Amino acid sequence: MNKLNIKKYLIIILTLLLTTSCTTNELKDDYYSYINKDIIEENEIEENEVGWSIFTISQDKVDNEVTNIISSITSNPSNEKELNISRFYTLITNTNSRNNTGIIPLEPYLEAINSVTNIDEFIELSTKIENELSIDIFTKVTVAKDFKNSDQLIAYLYPISFDYGLTSDYYTNSDYLYYHALLKQYNIKLLKQYGYTKEEARNSATLVDNFYKDIATNSKNSKDLNNIEEYYNIITKEELQNIYTTIDINSYLKNINLENINSFSIVDINNYKTINSYLTNDNLTTLKEYVKLKILQNYAIYASDDYANLIYELNSKLQGLDINNLTKEEKSINIINTYFNYDIDKIYTEKKFKEEEKDYINKMIKDILNYYKKELNNNTWLSQTTKEKAKIKLDNITINIGIQDNYPTYSDNYKIDTNTSLIENIIKMKKTISDYTLSKLNSTENISTIPQTTVNAYYNPQDNSINFPSASALLFDLDNSYYQNLGTIGMVIAHEITHAFDSNGAKFDENGNLSNWWTEEDYQEFNNLKEDVVEYYNKYEVLDGLYINGELTVDENIADLGSLSCISSLAISKGATKEELQEMYTSFANMWASLYTEDYQEILLLQDNHSPNKYRVNATLSSTEAFYEAYDLNIFDKMYIPKDNRVKVW
Repeated sequence: MNKLNIKKYLIIILTLLLTTSCTTNELKDDYYSYINKDIIEENEIEENEVGWSIFTISQDKVDNEVTNIISSITSNPSNEKELNISRFYTLITNTNSRNNTGIIPLEPYLEAINSVTNIDEFIELSTKIENELSIDIFTKVTVAKDFKNSDQLIAYLYPISFDYGLTSDYYTNSDYLYYHALLKQYNIKLLKQYGYTKEEARNSATLVDNFYKDIATNSKNSKDLNNIEEYYNIITKEELQNIYTTIDINSYLKNINLENINSFSIVDINNYKTINSYLTNDNLTTLKEYVKLKILQNYAIYASDDYANLIYELNSKLQGLDINNLTKEEKSINIINTYFNYDIDKIYTEKKFKEEEKDYINKMIKDILNYYKKELNNNTWLSQTTKEKAKIKLDNITINIGIQDNYPTYSDNYKIDTNTSLIENIIKMKKTISDYTLSKLNSTENISTIPQTTVNAYYNPQDNSINFPSASALLFDLDNSYYQNLGTIGMVIAHEITHAFDSNGAKFDENGNLSNWWTEEDYQEFNNLKEDVVEYYNKYEVLDGLYINGELTVDENIADLGSLSCISSLAISKGATKEELQEMYTSFANMWASLYTEDYQEILLLQDNHSPNKYRVNATLSSTEAFYEAYDLNIFDKMYIPKDNRVKVW
């Protein structure tokens, strides 16, 4: 072939490539937007909403069903438990009673704090308030499995929460400046509602704000707490006494019903040490304002509308909304579902969760687990020693679908009294929950951590389990093909299994104990691959000048990449045609369809440990080999990434 003919040949080939690319460039340049175009056009963002996703649309369906369940219970209770729920509903919806009551039940505590004259009185009274009102003033106790002995539950001392239960990031991270200002603004509004003058409210809010800033500066931030090992630091009662030098720890623990506990896992020692440094008479004014604000922040939502609306307004503004648009009915349902969630779970599951759906999820889990085990043999960077231990971990994963036998029963002990206020009932109910939870210390009972009415799933490293609430059935359709469901519920299953081997899950063994089961070389290689994932996602620009935080989202990205690799290989092993692979990827992309306001997207980029939905599709598929084959991607397509630049851990 002469030079002229070669030139003509190359022009023809280039023309064909360009023509082919142009006919499908939308799909290959931005798969997410192309596949979801109709869904996005049909679902606009409603006025004063942050947006929607397929998950929120599914959750709305569940919430509507929960509303129907609660309405049925309240209109015609059939047993003592339902009668209790009905009484509670009456208390919540009795606006006149709530408005007339205001915060009267809290006034004895607030007035007592006002009358404190020295630090010893403050500590004694604050301990009483912490116990009776279930507020974290000196400690925040959570009961969970012992990281190194998963057969036992122990007490974890979590960092004291900041304004409205938020984290230290709001006071230390410059990206949170706007939200930090909102917290102070609403503290002033809350204190003015309580009766402070504008100046008094501003002075009080400033004192507490400076107090929190100091504690936050010396506390772990969200990045630190993404590392699960940060949660496990066993200390004795004597060591806790050395942290809280001003408090008589034996007396304190007795007053909060922990007198028989001799050791704890403290999550953030410096958080407590900084609070301890404030326990002096010189700081008494600040400390008193701190406790008063804690009381108001924790109970305002159950008080009169003047108080409750401030909390709803703040929550809306923290999401980027101007006003709160929850109806009174929705607010009431949310409160009921907070305190009776396990009871509602049972009714919802019995009514809506089909046995065929449970069987289908179970079968797909087993398919994916079996395939993961086979794929481990083909892994090129793990040693045989670590591979065998990984397979043992997979063999021992517990599968929980729908309601388990170990549901908490604390609502059995509620004594709802319609002759008293909502706040008084809430105080007693919170105390009931706290007492129930503490009663499980040193037991072997597992405690469920996600409601069955949540459209989601999760992996629990502390018992090596994957958990699928009843509502997760909305993520697939029994009438769909195997490959369509593989792209939805299959992807979710594979995602959760991959969490067993992300940067936190990989630190736990097959029994859910914190244990180093890796060889040193293998773990180093894992961290190298993890860093590649961080850098890969860091390059994706979501909004003008705003990029994915690859470090914040790394574990979820590892799970996304692993799940797509798994379901792709599983489909191919079952003989999937190119069309069936496309069917699977289409349903996968459809599952992540969403549309959010830019303000809310900015909040998610700052706080969410998941990548934005568009990139959970596009970025993941661009590193999935089988996707290239299914759609014949080439270098002219925007989603094309050179093979050496594609990332993968599992």
